[in-house]
Amino acid sequence: MEPAPPNGEPPEETSPESSEPIEPSVEPEPSPPKGFPVTFSGVASFAKTGWGRLLGWQFLMALALGGAVLLVLARHWAPVVDSAMQQLPAETGWRDGVMVWPDDKPVELGRNNYFCLIVDPEGTARQGQLADVQVELRREDWLLGSVFGYFELKYARGDLPLLREELAPWWGARRPFLLLALGAAAGALAWLSWLALGIAGGVVVRSVASYVSRQCPTGGGWRLAAAAQLPAALLLSVGVLCYALGLLPWMGLLVLVPLAALVTWGYLFFAPFFLPHIEVSGPNPFEGEEEETDADSDESEIAEPEKANLFQKSNDGDDEA
Repeated sequence: MEPAPPNGEPPEETSPESSEPIEPSVEPEPSPPKGFPVTFSGVASFAKTGWGRLLGWQFLMALALGGAVLLVLARHWAPVVDSAMQQLPAETGWRDGVMVWPDDKPVELGRNNYFCLIVDPEGTARQGQLADVQVELRREDWLLGSVFGYFELKYARGDLPLLREELAPWWGARRPFLLLALGAAAGALAWLSWLALGIAGGVVVRSVASYVSRQCPTGGGWRLAAAAQLPAALLLSVGVLCYALGLLPWMGLLVLVPLAALVTWGYLFFAPFFLPHIEVSGPNPFEGEEEETDADSDESEIAEPEKANLFQKSNDGDDEA
């Protein structure tokens, strides 16, 4: 038994649990954001995460967009080129920037609703718009036609002799690799444009964040602006895929381009509202002045003596008398 304390009170009972040290509770860290950013908060989370997550999603979107472009080229453009290879004359090409063609008769080398390739040496025929994208080869220049009109372009100066016996096998052997290269170039060009537009969009993001008192460093604003283009890239990828499958017309695909731009601007403006607030941790500059004012008022009250009553002494003298 434990000895009783000198004051006679019974000893306090201690439980074995009370002797163990109590560990402070640690709040679990929030899990990093995952998944495709389709919400404003999801886009804003890129300002706090590293570049690896952003570049990973951009790579997937560039791969999707490049794959959709590759499907259009392989399914609709390549068959037209295959047909043109079979109708080329034995000898053709360019000599000193002028196309070599055996006669002046217009020839339609290949055509479908997506792409059309025509040779019109003299440029006298009025073909009209036969496909979504149309190329007309003339002797001294060539035309690129679409819904935006016709653009006249000059050939490069130089000699380029072409023989059908050599050109057709060359195209057949390199056809898959050329199509892959064009699809990869489209995806890479889109990826570089997203990064470049992220620099300009970062100015907008930081301006909005500063106006609403949100934390947005320079690197975080760049990442957020680049991530704001991911939903628009997904929209364009789906649109190009639907166009390749014949589910969306050419005009519908063109309408998606300004719509994707509006989606990007919407995320650039609203996503900064979901950034962390700016916390003011400095001391209150007016707190010390209030304390000094209170201390001065207290000292003045203590230091100032009470004024003596002039009539008190005379009253005391009258009482003694």
